[in-house]
Amino acid sequence: MNKFVNFINKINKQEIMVVGDIIADEFVIGRPERLSREAPVLILHFAEKKILPGGGANAANNIKSLNAGVKLVGIVGNDRAGYDLKTELSKRGINTDGIIIDNTRSTAVKTRILAGGDQVVKQQVVRIDNINRKAVKKDKKQEEKIITYIKKNLNTVDAVIISDYGNGVLSKNIKKFLLNLSEKNDKFIALDSRYNLLDYAWGINIATPNLEETGAALNKKLRTDYDVIKAGKELIGKLNSEYLLITRGKDGMTLFTESRDYIHFPVVNLSEVYDVTGAGDTVISVFVLAICTGATAVEAMKMANYAAGIVVRKSGVATVKPAEILQEVQKNEFQDTID
Repeated sequence: MNKFVNFINKINKQEIMVVGDIIADEFVIGRPERLSREAPVLILHFAEKKILPGGGANAANNIKSLNAGVKLVGIVGNDRAGYDLKTELSKRGINTDGIIIDNTRSTAVKTRILAGGDQVVKQQVVRIDNINRKAVKKDKKQEEKIITYIKKNLNTVDAVIISDYGNGVLSKNIKKFLLNLSEKNDKFIALDSRYNLLDYAWGINIATPNLEETGAALNKKLRTDYDVIKAGKELIGKLNSEYLLITRGKDGMTLFTESRDYIHFPVVNLSEVYDVTGAGDTVISVFVLAICTGATAVEAMKMANYAAGIVVRKSGVATVKPAEILQEVQKNEFQDTID
């Protein structure tokens, strides 16, 4: 257990760069009043609206919540959502110098409608996505600004997280630049890609897809443990990566190495799972930070698993604090010694 304490105590000395798609997660919260006469739907009385970091911004938020430094690189539109998101990020102490304002596109927004009474936890009713997926290649200036910022600040960070939600910010030219970055530098590079995993088949250190993303990359349905193990070995070979971490929801997560070995960790506190929104961002953030403090991949996976077990017990796009991870480590490592 002492080694995990040591890792957690070193986290605040790390700095991570997050490059990719920035999303404004908008939450509109209402109290149910009655059924509508127009349709069999609830009428909600508006209670609150808030903008929280989503996509790559949520990964940055997780890193900052763990008291590490973070530089966020991406694009928002010249609109209210972009302004509100940048304001929220600044309030949280997240460096926004790498966020480019693009007058030709709107900020990516995911609006979640939540409902519930004053004495109950609010539940998500519906989600509305407003996302412009055009590639930034149509405006070379935006590409140049992103690449210039990365070049200028790369030596100040310990690792790079690529957050690709398929929203167009990670264009072919930027991916090519990141490929060269991977080949020429010794920075640990981690990938979280929703739709384009195999676009990064050039030797990143780790990718962290979920089951759906893994299956989609290989055009396969993953129904059994055997399917997952076989797919993991195939995918890490295609990616030519050092590690592959497949997150499997209620079935935990499985780590593969370049030698095709694997280790599985069951989910923590399965009976207490409440909301999985943003849990993948927590996993990749904690894993990368743990690696930067000197943890092995298995130790980093353990910490990421504990952190994920915390955030899924919280509502909405949540983060985790170092003290919470430490408490989870103490509880689970002690239980392991008993068992």
